[in-house]
Amino acid sequence: LKMSGFDHLIATFDEHDISGEVLMMLTEQDLRKPPLSLQKLGEIKRLSSNISRLQAAYCVPEKKPRRQRRDSVDSSRDWRGSLSLVNKCESLKLFVAFLYGLCSLIVTSIAMTLAHDRVPDMKKIPPLPDIFLDNIPFIEHSFEAAEACAVTLTALFSCIILVHKHRLVILRRYCSIVGTVFFLRALTMMSTTLSVPGEHLENCEVRIGDSWDDRLQHVKTIWRGAGMSISGVRTCGDYMFSGHTAVLTVLNLFICEYSSAKLRFISTISWTLNLFGAFFILAAHEHYTIDVIVAFYITSRTFAYYHVLANSLAHKQHHSKELTWSWFPLFSYFEEHVDSKVQNEYEWPWQPVVSFLTRRYQNFQLLREERKKNGVGKYGRVHENTKEE
Repeated sequence: LKMSGFDHLIATFDEHDISGEVLMMLTEQDLRKPPLSLQKLGEIKRLSSNISRLQAAYCVPEKKPRRQRRDSVDSSRDWRGSLSLVNKCESLKLFVAFLYGLCSLIVTSIAMTLAHDRVPDMKKIPPLPDIFLDNIPFIEHSFEAAEACAVTLTALFSCIILVHKHRLVILRRYCSIVGTVFFLRALTMMSTTLSVPGEHLENCEVRIGDSWDDRLQHVKTIWRGAGMSISGVRTCGDYMFSGHTAVLTVLNLFICEYSSAKLRFISTISWTLNLFGAFFILAAHEHYTIDVIVAFYITSRTFAYYHVLANSLAHKQHHSKELTWSWFPLFSYFEEHVDSKVQNEYEWPWQPVVSFLTRRYQNFQLLREERKKNGVGKYGRVHENTKEE
């Protein structure tokens, strides 16, 4: 209360035994009614806002009346206090989202290994007709150039994550969207196996084998090299749809969404790398054109679908939860404290830690002053003048 400018309420809170737990349960109506009976509207709103931030920071469930569906987004609750680096609930959500994304990558690696042995014989089934591949000659090392574009986008996205104030929310959404996209990719790879798109892919004739030891060893190889040819990973059969295009697209969309609108050149660079990366994939004859088109469409639609729901209050409704469950099983849990669009606010990476330590120090100083005021010494002993009184 003292730090927020409500010194005149301290005596009233002490008189009515309003502890920290009771403070967390106070509503705006309680502030208007006796014994507090606050009369100034600004004072009521400020104190109510501070209590709401405490509830969000400590994950106290709020009992809210059922809201009607509406098109506009207008949330009076300040949820940004729950998005800090030191918030335990946000960290737990990020960990769950990370496990979700990790499981999708494991399933995808297994699907890539199984699809490799299902590739048709190149001598019996030649590459399918493709309007792009048939008219563009094979360009050596272009696939490595596509992966260089992906690495550059990853570095740019990492820089944005480091300075963004709501970095945990962004990382959580990234893991959730990537997990969903790659689960779909594993499904499409196992459903239909296309023939090899380029005759230069000689490694496709080498089979992994029926032994699960060999297959698991191949899965480890994919993991060690992050599925990239520059790391020595070469796979066949994982054509529908292109995983490289999906990664390029999702990184590009996240960079454009969460970078500052004042720095438009960042979005320009991101889109350029995305488009050139897709072109290099086709120029390397590593994927059919349909693989790249479907990858871009699925990834961009998944990104847009997720963010439209996350930026709208409508996902709180019961029918919307049922609609999103099939695509984002943990969506309601991830976005329960986010009622509107995440603002692009930036800070130095160490600033949340410094703010946390500063608050702890201020609380310690207040506690120390309170103990001195009550006549309690450093080790809990009562001062002599207090005894005489």
